[in-house]
Amino acid sequence: MALIQHCATQIEGPTDFTRFRGDGWQMRLVQPGDCLWACLLILARLRAQEGALGTRIAVGIGEEYPTDASDLSTAMGPAFTASGRALEQMKPDRLLTLDGPKGSIDAFRKLAFVIAGDLAGRWSVSQAEAMALKLDVDSPAGDRESNDRIARQLGITRQAVDARLKAADYPILNDAIEAFLQAYNGEAKHA
Repeated sequence: MALIQHCATQIEGPTDFTRFRGDGWQMRLVQPGDCLWACLLILARLRAQEGALGTRIAVGIGEEYPTDASDLSTAMGPAFTASGRALEQMKPDRLLTLDGPKGSIDAFRKLAFVIAGDLAGRWSVSQAEAMALKLDVDSPAGDRESNDRIARQLGITRQAVDARLKAADYPILNDAIEAFLQAYNGEAKHA
């Protein structure tokens, strides 16, 4: 839970995080286009951490009812209803799901989330470690961390980092992240 909360504190903009019902949690993102990237960052960090438990994530995109509380356990609105509904309907073997108010999320975006979750579920610990560093929000100027810097941090060669990222399907997942950023935020901010 601490790893997930730490991810929330690093995401740009006021990102609220609330833990509830023991192992349940909610996070509010200011920019809806960040949803796939944030989910993959969380999954990578959890998988890369020895002994950390996994998580399943249901994302709801839509409006929320204004509230001054940062405690999301009482938050309401179509986005929260959609994420709750998506979690209830989520198949047991899935890691990610996406929903919104009726008719607002097309089947292809939902499928992109399912595929991204399936790919993330296949990561080895070493692949997740490289993905977590590649997706890290602490990289300079919002750009993805260079593979050379990741190699230095991990104490391996750049070629080994390249191989881990390729095996983790980073190129296609990054394309999906970019598509969500452009669709919802109107711009691509990662490279």
